[in-house]
Amino acid sequence: MSAKDLRKFILNETKEVKVKKESAFVKAMLGEEAAPGKLDFEKIPLKLRDTHSAVGGQEGAQALAQAGLDDGKDEDDIISGGGATVAVSALKPSQTSMDINKATAFAIAAILKNDPFPTGPGGDLSAIISSDNHIMDGHHRWIASGMIDPSASVSGEQLSFPAKQLIAALNLITVALTGRSSGKESTGDFSQFNEAGIKKTLEKYAAEGVWSAGGDPEEVKRALREFTGEEDDTEAIAAAAKKMAENIGTLNTDVPSDFPVREDMPVISPKAGHVAQAVALLQQGAVDVNPPYGEVELPVVDDEEKDDLGASGLGESKISRDDLIMERWRSLAGII
Repeated sequence: MSAKDLRKFILNETKEVKVKKESAFVKAMLGEEAAPGKLDFEKIPLKLRDTHSAVGGQEGAQALAQAGLDDGKDEDDIISGGGATVAVSALKPSQTSMDINKATAFAIAAILKNDPFPTGPGGDLSAIISSDNHIMDGHHRWIASGMIDPSASVSGEQLSFPAKQLIAALNLITVALTGRSSGKESTGDFSQFNEAGIKKTLEKYAAEGVWSAGGDPEEVKRALREFTGEEDDTEAIAAAAKKMAENIGTLNTDVPSDFPVREDMPVISPKAGHVAQAVALLQQGAVDVNPPYGEVELPVVDDEEKDDLGASGLGESKISRDDLIMERWRSLAGII
């Protein structure tokens, strides 16, 4: 190939990529992507345990999480979106479960600019955010940032689906990626986050230390003096508790009553790479969230087989796996 031909080839390829990107953008603007109202909660249930049962465990979830590419329509399952920066005060939780000890420890880390807040409150939430600003995970980092500075901004992957439908889609991906049939255990709730509750936790950390301050009680006290401007440690603790409670009062902590409890919520681990994998699958339109549906033969698990299910949710000796489907699924999810 001559230099002239090579240049022509590169220009044509660049133009083709640009056209494809512009086409995808136009389709999104015209609404040629997944419609939240068309998600069938009988096909993809809202609760994680119901999802695991309805699809026949991990194998069935993996089949549905790629069937959107085989349903004869390219755009109907695409859930667009990407990186976004949102004010802490503009975000909302998707679960009521919240551990005051963990959140307060994170708040101290935010003051001291310790991990996971190297620049102070806010920063990368490492979580997925719905189109209506509900966070799917990262709740403790979110409320800790709010305790210190509600005006701080956090970043995450914001997708074009509202929370309720996004929870269902992410529960399907949770089963596909992990085989889990239940989420994390519930801890406390937002009612603990009052001045008295926060003060009690701060007093404990000021006396005993906490991991977010290197286990050093003096570092905790230094953080609270810095946060409040008070020189006396006792007064700093009281002032910090009052200020943190007031800051939380500016946040929206209401969770819709029809959202699942934490045990039935998605488990999408950023450390395991699940956030990136989930976003990629949804953006590709791989997850079959809208009709027409791809033809999928879900595993049938009877009551006796349920007793023998392993961690993956499937009895290996009772249900055969299609190696080709598994390889394709892993490739789509970025596992290989």
